[in-house]
Amino acid sequence: MNQTLRILIVDDDEVDRMAVRRALKVDGLSLNISEAGDCATALNQVDQESFDCIFVDYRLPDSDGLTLVKQFRSQGLKTPLIALTGQGDDQVAVELIKAGASDYLSKSRINSGRLVQTLQSVIRLHQAEQEAAIATHQKEELAKQREDFVSRMTHDLRTPLIAANRMLQLFQEEAYGDITPEMDKAIAVIIRSNQNLLEMVNNLLEVYCHEAGYKELNFTTVALQEIIAEVVQELSPLAEHKQLPLIVQIDENVKSVVMGDRLELRRVLINLMSNAIKFTDEGYIRIDLTEKEGWVILSVQDTGSGIRAEDQAILFERFRQGNHKRSTSGLGLYLSRRIIEIHQGTITAQSEVGKGSIFTVRLKSST
Repeated sequence: MNQTLRILIVDDDEVDRMAVRRALKVDGLSLNISEAGDCATALNQVDQESFDCIFVDYRLPDSDGLTLVKQFRSQGLKTPLIALTGQGDDQVAVELIKAGASDYLSKSRINSGRLVQTLQSVIRLHQAEQEAAIATHQKEELAKQREDFVSRMTHDLRTPLIAANRMLQLFQEEAYGDITPEMDKAIAVIIRSNQNLLEMVNNLLEVYCHEAGYKELNFTTVALQEIIAEVVQELSPLAEHKQLPLIVQIDENVKSVVMGDRLELRRVLINLMSNAIKFTDEGYIRIDLTEKEGWVILSVQDTGSGIRAEDQAILFERFRQGNHKRSTSGLGLYLSRRIIEIHQGTITAQSEVGKGSIFTVRLKSST
């Protein structure tokens, strides 16, 4: 500590103040010492200037040190406070620490080495706390900037993608003139690429909303059969384009109702089925819904390329994608895991290269 330390001694006894001053005067320690004989004067001085440390006597003429410490802290003062107590006042010392004193010393044990050591200790701790607070604030600011960036970026990306897809659809409908079969195929490829990119952008935004705690879920009773029917109808054109039958097997003896956010659970099923269709070139996609021992079990099976064992270990981690040439950002499965875990459920995968995969979601039944 090479800087000059600004010290305030609050004590109504001149002899005790002198003892503290003398104990603090050691070689290599630069001090600027102020004094106050009562609480009112001390509060006024703290209002007028800042200090690096304040020594507070317990017995003061207009109040006591405990009350003064509480007043300092209630006003938001972060300055280290060292309480000076009479011999045997252990209970008082405990109360002072609870009130916000940084440390305490018995006046009978004050000497130069002990006092300076305590002073340096509380100041170092205070500096460390300030640095930690600054680091935390900077981290929060960076997180906020990141969230703002992601929000703006996703908005700026989604708008032109949606507009471009609409324009391409008009071309397909020959709104601007006849198109050749080759042009129609090229436009379809562009539309699919744009839809994949749009899906990635949407997943990115959803991931950050979940991680930042901005996502508010609306839990209601959800019939998974209804969600399956909706998603199958929505994704059927993609499966039909690849000549993949969508097989739905639902146990009609159970209601398969869960408590959850309908939109988020729908998002999970869309992710799983979209992946199954994307990575399957021949065979089928099968969706099973059953209930067992209080759990609703939803599985999506495909006969696609399968997943290597080493990739399965990191399948649900953020930004982890397989080595398949059709792999994208790796956010869809990570987001699905986050959603299912929020619903107090589990999501697992079984796969064999060349034979396909089965993704299984387990959710607590509400029936």
